[in-house]
Amino acid sequence: MYRIIAVCLVLLITACGEADKVPKDVLSKEKMRDVLLDMNIADSYSTMTDDDQSNVIVSDSVRKERVKVYYRQILDLHKLTPKEFNHSYAYYESHPNKFKEVYDMMFAAVSNDKNMLDLNLKRQEYVKTPRSLLPVNNNSLISGEQDTLIPFVKKIKRGIIDQLPPKHDPMLKLAKPRS
Repeated sequence: MYRIIAVCLVLLITACGEADKVPKDVLSKEKMRDVLLDMNIADSYSTMTDDDQSNVIVSDSVRKERVKVYYRQILDLHKLTPKEFNHSYAYYESHPNKFKEVYDMMFAAVSNDKNMLDLNLKRQEYVKTPRSLLPVNNNSLISGEQDTLIPFVKKIKRGIIDQLPPKHDPMLKLAKPRS
């Protein structure tokens, strides 16, 4: 009786430890994520024209031929055969929870790339026009004399009138000797 319980416990412990693992002949989640990301990008490129006109529609047969070429290049890039990829894809398709993890990893990677691209665009915009990212960019000015923002007092049709307060430094009064 004790032997049966011990065997069941050992099987249960080993089964729980391998619940998250994928078989050796299947691509890892990270590798599958990379391949699927590249394939999704290839799908979007297959509908683009050479002169990048957004109103031109690529025919479906041309798109399918492009996708075949792109997929072949992606598999070569990742050193995979179509058979290996199809086997791994079938495995993940039959295990939806693992496939969801792969897609969640893809979403995180794309979100991270988008955030980095947005940050780089903001940096470039800031280099061109430093006031562009300020929340009050058109209603304030940056003074060379002060390090704080001063709101504009007046605006006129042809432009903005800078009305800075006179330079006032309370420390100057303290530094002057009395006569």
